[in-house]
Amino acid sequence: MKHMPTLIPVIALSLFTAACGEYQKDPAPGLAAMRENAKVQTQQGPDKPREITKTVVVEKPVLVVKEESTIDEKFIVITPDAQMTFNEGQQAQFKIRARVLVPGIEIKLTAQGLPEGARLEKSTQEKDLYILTWNPALYTVPANAAMKSYTAKVVAEVSKANSQAEADKLKGLVREKEFNIFLFRNQEAPSGLTVTGLNSEVNEGTLVPFTVTVKIPGIDNKAAQKPRLVVSYDGVSYTAGNSFLELDGARYVVADLNKKDAEYLGDSNWKFTLIFDTKNISVQPQLAKDGAIMASADGTRVRLSFKVYSPYGLSTPESLTQVKVRYTKAIQAPRFDLSGLGQQGLVVSPGQSVNLKFAVSSADGQALVKVESAASTLPGSPAVECKNSATTAAKQECSLTWNVPCDAKSEQLNGEITMNAQAVINGRNSDVTPYKLKVVASTEDKKLCATEAAQ
Repeated sequence: MKHMPTLIPVIALSLFTAACGEYQKDPAPGLAAMRENAKVQTQQGPDKPREITKTVVVEKPVLVVKEESTIDEKFIVITPDAQMTFNEGQQAQFKIRARVLVPGIEIKLTAQGLPEGARLEKSTQEKDLYILTWNPALYTVPANAAMKSYTAKVVAEVSKANSQAEADKLKGLVREKEFNIFLFRNQEAPSGLTVTGLNSEVNEGTLVPFTVTVKIPGIDNKAAQKPRLVVSYDGVSYTAGNSFLELDGARYVVADLNKKDAEYLGDSNWKFTLIFDTKNISVQPQLAKDGAIMASADGTRVRLSFKVYSPYGLSTPESLTQVKVRYTKAIQAPRFDLSGLGQQGLVVSPGQSVNLKFAVSSADGQALVKVESAASTLPGSPAVECKNSATTAAKQECSLTWNVPCDAKSEQLNGEITMNAQAVINGRNSDVTPYKLKVVASTEDKKLCATEAAQ
């Protein structure tokens, strides 16, 4: 501390210099004040949290009452089923729920824009439930479309309130809800195909009428197009366990000229009338599984399948029929094969040139087949010529040619062409096989003669 006297004059000199050379204040009192202030701050302790006053402005939402055309979940709720789809000719029902969230208020639901025949009714089983019922008529969907859609709406009106004042307040208040209805053409495939009258065995040389019936949902006699029957051979000639082949039975099926079109029976049921013809179409000999003729066979086994298509392309599964054509003669008489004709008779028009190919054959390869035709009274004198096939005399390849005169009248064209065939084996003759080809005048005017005249 012996240096202190020297230090104080130095500090005093510095302060004096900073104050333009004048020092008027003793530093001792200022230092004491600083120490006193520090003591006070120590006694007060740490600073208390500051309180910040902030003014919060709360804006109240303005309630706007607005008439809406959709669900108002605060008052009326309308809930249709999510997807309403119908099929032609089939009744279906869908639900629409309409409820009020305010106790004591009741509403009434009505529909607008429903398709013809559809109706909306209040359920008698469940509260707040309405039922939409519709049985769409057939052919409502246009022929060139598969689906038709409708947009309808339901309207809810207040029908009862808790008080008259409340009723007056809600008077005229409605809620609307739009929904879509989709209508599809009937997508159900034909079913229930049944073959009647074609037994498991038939005798050769006979005409066996039979029918095919089928149910085709959504198709009645007002349809622009009729159902279509397909008769075919599935090609499955050999079945395990058999020593023989099953041959094509479809070749013996011809249309009945009296009922060529499918017949409507009602309730979407249809009938096709056909003939199993082993009189005019030769029965093929029975073949063993190696393809050789079975000389000891007493008949030929055949198979054929039936399938019906609706006008919209849907079909039944194939229905298989198996038939044995039993031989009825010791020496097989020759058989006429006019399967290429595809029907019982020949339909002709004036001016038409007919060139019909057919065959007459015997099941015995050693036979000699002879074919004769009787003179015809039909105008234009149709002619029949036959010759041995390239491989055997047991088969005759024949041709019917006929130029129908232009001046032929319809009644003159209704008749028949008569032919006879016989097989000869080692000097023994079979029974004569007569064949009468029915001829009918076409109901359509094909104007063949007018076309030739114009040329």
